[in-house]
Amino acid sequence: MTALPRYLLARFASALALFSALLGSTAPSPLYPIYIDRFGLSHFMATAIFAVYAIGTLGALAVVPRIMRYFGDRCRILMVGLALTAAGTMLFAVSSVEWTLFLGRFLNGAGTGVVAGVASTALVELAPAAGRRLAATLATLAFTGGAASGPLITSAALALNLAPTVTPFLVIAVIALAAFLGLLLSRWPGADEIAGRDAPAGRAAEGAAEGTADDRSEARPDAASEAASDSALPGLFVLSCLAITIAWMIGSVLMAVGANLGLEVYRLASASVAGLIPALFQLFAGLGQAVCGRYSGLRTVGWGALGIVLAQVTLVLAAPGAHGAVLVFAMPFCGFAYGAAFVGGLSLASATTDPDRRASRISRFYTVGYLSNAVPTVSFGILTDAVGLANAFYIFSAVLIALGLTTLGYAARYRLNGTGRPPRGRGKGGRGRRGRATMAEPSRRAAGGHHPETC
Repeated sequence: MTALPRYLLARFASALALFSALLGSTAPSPLYPIYIDRFGLSHFMATAIFAVYAIGTLGALAVVPRIMRYFGDRCRILMVGLALTAAGTMLFAVSSVEWTLFLGRFLNGAGTGVVAGVASTALVELAPAAGRRLAATLATLAFTGGAASGPLITSAALALNLAPTVTPFLVIAVIALAAFLGLLLSRWPGADEIAGRDAPAGRAAEGAAEGTADDRSEARPDAASEAASDSALPGLFVLSCLAITIAWMIGSVLMAVGANLGLEVYRLASASVAGLIPALFQLFAGLGQAVCGRYSGLRTVGWGALGIVLAQVTLVLAAPGAHGAVLVFAMPFCGFAYGAAFVGGLSLASATTDPDRRASRISRFYTVGYLSNAVPTVSFGILTDAVGLANAFYIFSAVLIALGLTTLGYAARYRLNGTGRPPRGRGKGGRGRRGRATMAEPSRRAAGGHHPETC
């Protein structure tokens, strides 16, 4: 029998496109103190520049599925996403007025929104049937590598004093151009060949694009039906929304003002050292999702909420003494806890609804996430202008710790009362034995995938 084409160049170019889009999304994080000083920005304006990314991403996520429905050429759609990414990075490189930062950040978000879902789907569709799990892993590595490498490139430019507001963005533009050329020169399968491949490709692609583990309820039909019956009341979905709220709150604020906190509150030695904060956070966020995606949603939400609370309490206690080392060494812990809370929340949102309603529920889940990305970050900027950076951090921490404890307590009550049941009764119907195993027992499926840039 003739072997199917392997489309190696197309797969490499798709992974490189995802990598470059995430580079562009995180590279500006260490530079916000410089932009504040150069343009005389208020902290509100600086955090608004960061938060406008979410608007671009949401817009792209809303539009791209409709475009793909009528125009299925993933290669050309990826080229458009790369063009948006390159345009956004070049605006940052040549920025001389603040509106260019706003537009550049918006284009970064739009480019990531286009590339993340399409590239992850393409990686799975282009892979041989036996290599689709590896394709999901490749999407995860491309995402995590790009998200962590962006701040590292910028921090290196800061340390070397190598035009730090220009060089990182030129590097990203070159990588995006290489991915664009790879897509242009590569061969892609036709629609008939894609349609003839195994159905699990679509599910695996969804996992890679959205950052979830292999859909456990799809892998275990009995568990899925039991979870669906438990979703008569919306309690588990509320818990999933609490999980993404606390995860994206801490992630977005650390990405937006982490470098500022490091320099002004924790007295780190240099901007290049402060740039390690978002890099370490992103690296361990990916690791947290990969590791915790192997376990049940309730369990990982509890782990993530506890980790976020402990990390934030530690950071608050270290702030008055300006213990910069505590901030740096806490970032892996913060990132891992973020990854656990996020992937656990996504697992709950996916597994506690009927398959025909899953897409709309996941959409609502991510809407909550992007609101939790933008609103707390802009509010932090407003508070900083009003009461100072340190006091704004304390107020933010108090809110985050309260929400984290609420999430932790709610998850614990669910586990004590039986999985899939709200804390007080569940109305009509009994509790199935398999329902307890659905969420309370670890999944035997390995994790795969990552979420499009949250921060």
